[in-house]
Amino acid sequence: MNLIATAARRSLFTALVILSFVNGCSTLAPQPAMNLAEPGWVIREGQVAWKASADSAEIRGQLLVALHADGRNVVQFTAASGERVQAQFSTNFWQAQLPGQQAPVTGRGKPPQKIIWLQLPEGLLGNSAEETDWMMSRERGKPWRFYHDVTGESLEGTLVTTRMPARHRVQPGEHIIRVVRRYGITVEALRAVNPGRDLDWFRVGNDINLPEVEVPVAP
Repeated sequence: MNLIATAARRSLFTALVILSFVNGCSTLAPQPAMNLAEPGWVIREGQVAWKASADSAEIRGQLLVALHADGRNVVQFTAASGERVQAQFSTNFWQAQLPGQQAPVTGRGKPPQKIIWLQLPEGLLGNSAEETDWMMSRERGKPWRFYHDVTGESLEGTLVTTRMPARHRVQPGEHIIRVVRRYGITVEALRAVNPGRDLDWFRVGNDINLPEVEVPVAP
């Protein structure tokens, strides 16, 4: 690829990301990167397209989303230029690392509504706060689309689960749909490894089976 074109694309990606973080800076000390090798993480990966606004150029890249049962999450987006955005949230602290920035932007409490990388995990789980402009569009067999109803910022693509635990403990108020969305599986796949009526095995406190992750085999 032409070096000038590559440099221009890299500059565009960096500029768009920085603009999406305007007014999101904080002076809190950053946290170390989360250890995704720990047990309990669900890892989902895939190709997506990101647009900073409805009229912005489309930036394609690799997306990784990691969800932990304790509420922590990590989102990494690596553009074709090699630049990366990394965001993470844990209980009462969030941070996001921009390309070209030495220190991440950080904060306490709930993640800022304007930062798509920090809102995506809740979107994938199907959680929707009463006051939010973030929307998740899903159609079976098609890429999902997570977008801001006002600015038009969006992520669109597909994710494949590459790692998850063997079992899941059903939590109070939890529904089958929320479980399958967390693990990126289908209701049919969940039922296949938990025979019988849903009411017999999907009960609060039960440890239910999860399907094995299918690892692609190189030709």
